Amino acid sequence: MNLNADGTNLWGESMGRFINLSVILLFITFISACSNHTEQNKEVEEKESALNQTTYRFLHNKQEFEIISFYEEVLTYTEIMNENPKLDIKKVFTEIVLEPFKEKSSLSDVTLGNPFSTTTEIEQLEKNTKKLLKNQEQINQWIEEAIIESAELLSSGAVTKIYIFPVNPDDWFVINQMRGVNALTYFGNKIVFMIAPTVSEMDLKRVVAHEYHHTVNLFYNREQSMNSVLDLTITEGKAESFANIFYPEAKPPWTEPLPEDVEAKVLKELRENADSTDWKIYNDFFIGNYSKGIPGWSNYKIGYQITESFIENNPNHSVLDWTKINAKEIVKNSEYRDKILQ
Repeated sequence: MNLNADGTNLWGESMGRFINLSVILLFITFISACSNHTEQNKEVEEKESALNQTTYRFLHNKQEFEIISFYEEVLTYTEIMNENPKLDIKKVFTEIVLEPFKEKSSLSDVTLGNPFSTTTEIEQLEKNTKKLLKNQEQINQWIEEAIIESAELLSSGAVTKIYIFPVNPDDWFVINQMRGVNALTYFGNKIVFMIAPTVSEMDLKRVVAHEYHHTVNLFYNREQSMNSVLDLTITEGKAESFANIFYPEAKPPWTEPLPEDVEAKVLKELRENADSTDWKIYNDFFIGNYSKGIPGWSNYKIGYQITESFIENNPNHSVLDWTKINAKEIVKNSEYRDKILQ
């Protein structure tokens, strides 16, 4: 044992000083780490705060396009619900998200139908929305590229407004079966997109081309493009044929041919209800009616087959030609004439 001259423990005294020095160094290291962590958090917060949604406008061939996102409105909604989970979800969503959208789009409850639904998965909705906001430049670029390709082949001259929302995280049908994107087109050249952060470039672009064709079809044909079950079926078929020109490799499930026996049942139902204006009957083709042997997406599948048949039989018709031609003329000049027209 090492001792001081006065007999005290030299080793113990040295260790005491060493321990005290170690504590000081550890404290300094801890303060430094906290400071670095704080700086990192500050950088992350600054980056997140810098991500503001933008209204993106572009022109092509004298056509004007506007992409309007509602990420910030959705994030305000999720923040309110996270802080006050007992609030009425639908009421808050309507006030914070839906009403501002209706004001900007000039669409009413009657016109909209019910494309929006609320979710209890508020945290997931918030995460998805932040991802979309972070990637908004890329999403806008994909939309712009798809529209420019489409407008090069077909144009209307009208102003087109595109509204972007995150898809409801509960909507697994859109996320999985529709590959992360759903869309609706309204009169007045307005398109609403519901997007999941998992959507691929190809799938988004194909849906953009599909919906863009609807705007042109509505511009030229107005109500005639959606008067009857047959009109609506061919309208979807035309849009899919148009999208297929640019993105044939996408191969969405709603363009897959129906099995022969199923196609016969769908055609029989379509022949009997071609002129019907009953939305319930049309929904049988869209949603499916298994008691009648009609699967979902039958309107897309058979409409696409009919339009493709028309295009093959009439190679001299331009895209604008067959966009303007009415549904019965499309059927009449396809191989489906005798199977539908009475």
